[in-house]
Amino acid sequence: MEQALLSTKMAEWKEGSAKSVTLVLTEDCQLRCKYCYLCGKNSTTKMTFEIAKEAIDYVLDHREIYSEEAVVWDFIGGEPFMEIELMDKICDYIKQRMFELNHPWFNNYRFSMATNGLMYDDARVQKFIEKNAAHLSIGISVDGTKEKHDAQRVFPNGEGSYERVVRNVPLWLEQFQGANTKATIGHEDLPLVKDSVLHLWNLGIKEVAMNCIFEDVWQDGDDQILEEQLVALADEILEKKLYLKYNTTLFDRFIGFELTDNQNWCGAGRMVAVDTKGNLHPCVRFVQYSLEKKSAWVTGNAEEGLDFNKIRPFLALNRTVQSPQECIDCEVASGCAWCQGHNYDSADTETIYQRATYICKMHKARVRANNYLWNKLDKIVPPPEDDERVRRLAMRKGMQHLMVIADTDAPSFCYYPTRKVERQKMSVETLKKVVYYALTHNLALNVIVGNEPLDEAFRNVLDECQHVILRPIQSAEKGEGIDVFDFETDSWPEKAGGGILILRIEAKNLPQLSGWLEEHSLAYDRIQIFVKDVEKVGEEELVIYQNVLKSLVDWLPEREEKKPLEISFLTDRLMLEKPNHCDAGIKHVTVAPNGKFYVCPGFFYREKNQDFVISDIDTVLETHELPIKNKQLYQLDHAPICENCDAWQCKRCVFLNKETTLEVNTPSRQQCVMAHLERNASRDLIEPLFLTEEVTIPEIDYLDPFEELMKKKYPTEKGGKVDEC
Repeated sequence: MEQALLSTKMAEWKEGSAKSVTLVLTEDCQLRCKYCYLCGKNSTTKMTFEIAKEAIDYVLDHREIYSEEAVVWDFIGGEPFMEIELMDKICDYIKQRMFELNHPWFNNYRFSMATNGLMYDDARVQKFIEKNAAHLSIGISVDGTKEKHDAQRVFPNGEGSYERVVRNVPLWLEQFQGANTKATIGHEDLPLVKDSVLHLWNLGIKEVAMNCIFEDVWQDGDDQILEEQLVALADEILEKKLYLKYNTTLFDRFIGFELTDNQNWCGAGRMVAVDTKGNLHPCVRFVQYSLEKKSAWVTGNAEEGLDFNKIRPFLALNRTVQSPQECIDCEVASGCAWCQGHNYDSADTETIYQRATYICKMHKARVRANNYLWNKLDKIVPPPEDDERVRRLAMRKGMQHLMVIADTDAPSFCYYPTRKVERQKMSVETLKKVVYYALTHNLALNVIVGNEPLDEAFRNVLDECQHVILRPIQSAEKGEGIDVFDFETDSWPEKAGGGILILRIEAKNLPQLSGWLEEHSLAYDRIQIFVKDVEKVGEEELVIYQNVLKSLVDWLPEREEKKPLEISFLTDRLMLEKPNHCDAGIKHVTVAPNGKFYVCPGFFYREKNQDFVISDIDTVLETHELPIKNKQLYQLDHAPICENCDAWQCKRCVFLNKETTLEVNTPSRQQCVMAHLERNASRDLIEPLFLTEEVTIPEIDYLDPFEELMKKKYPTEKGGKVDEC
């Protein structure tokens, strides 16, 4: 099997276990890159060897403070190679002192620097590389194509630097195999992102780190451009199997999920940066030449040492205390980055506890493109069963499915009735938009079709994403999709059989259910049963239903000896640890053939009340929002009768609720009593199925939780009964 090599991020030497010590050698640079955060570049401010020695001695002599097992000595400017002689002298001193002190970092260190590449072929630089190659990491910044690079990385006179930089790339890659470049995306060069990544790969740079800048530069529509660029790049990666050779941080398998931790993103405070005067800072972004609006944040100096009180805010900092509520609640928050120094510089006051969110929409665009790539790639190279992304997808709390009515002639798969409407079929063009939306939002499709077979073009589009087909049993191929059988109108075909069957039956025919199951149940592993006229069930039918359940409780253990069978209203409660409601409006919505979104299929077929039309596919693709009216009413915590009920197998159908009680969050008496008859029947199965050690269902003395709610809400001296109005 082919192995996808496109990884989640660039590997870093001793990641998490190495102390980062940054030395600012100079504030000068040959270039004036338009997006550079170093707003105070100058040709006069440089570090002296004496200052460097003092800082190095302080760090090496205070093992109780800098106790990590390894160290990265990072040299920065401006352009660090403009001070190559000083850098060489400092590196020699570091090696000498670590040896003299028998320091644990001796032979467990890296010298690291990012360069603009202009001086890479300088004889002095090459001599330095040769001398330190075993402990050296160098990155050259190339932004992409000549057009993109020269749009941002320019000399003071405005001339682009591409040609003078790229001429040194072959030598660099020869000396540092597997080296990566760091490229930056700004507003002006967004349309060049795709071609730039491909260009860098073609130059031989297999590892491309690329990110959007954090500053307030993004304009309306920029997120759409980024998404289009990344989706086009994803298509190229998939078509040419570039995932087998190359990597870019633009695609990260683990971004775009709800937060699972409260850690700070940035490492400021855990690292140390030394400016040209010997002052200590939480990182280089807190040095004065990096700050446009604020004063430098100094945490000490090489002579007097570290002021621990100035570091405390950084070490105490977490994600929550600096983020606005929208970031805390964001369903795609994982992987959203920030810079602590930029937060500080752009904050309303002199604080690091105010997070800048200018990058928000660009992160969300990147998430959508990532979803698109990984959902497609997982169909080409299936992930292992223990894959972390698959696990996170399964744990999501938000929208997970789209119900797609491909044909108005399709059968109902739930409680809702269909109605005679003018025949509509979803067009291939509409389906393409729906599939794109599903891919970019991590949604699986449940496609409801009619008796006619799907044409090839329609099926080819469906095959791009995860989907399952729900179809009339007469037109089903054995083992494919989910079969839907209507007890009153359908005939049982010889080819019937597979994994799941949806059975819809009227209440008056429930006495025939046991016999029917004995005859047909061996064809399927699971049968999902819906009483399609629940709203008409009276007290007499409830007694009949209870007797039907009792007969099934007696029959099922014997049937289990032949082949295990799940019957939704009996066995689900034995397996569930929490409610398994329909969750229309929460975990899924419906797209009709007209391209409009509805809360569920029932509301599409419902002739009245347009409150349940959500939006249309074009608007949703543009806004990335599903504006469900009164969305909170679909949540369990806004359903007073249901929120404490433990009849977890109940689907809590919001369509049926609306039809019977006029509120989507309030079930009818029939639904509640039938669900509790099922719950109690499941309880009677615990012992026959030998589940006494695994399953506990408490005994209760009521069938309608509404009555229990009324007792608690309106207690009286009459044993809890509510006085008549």
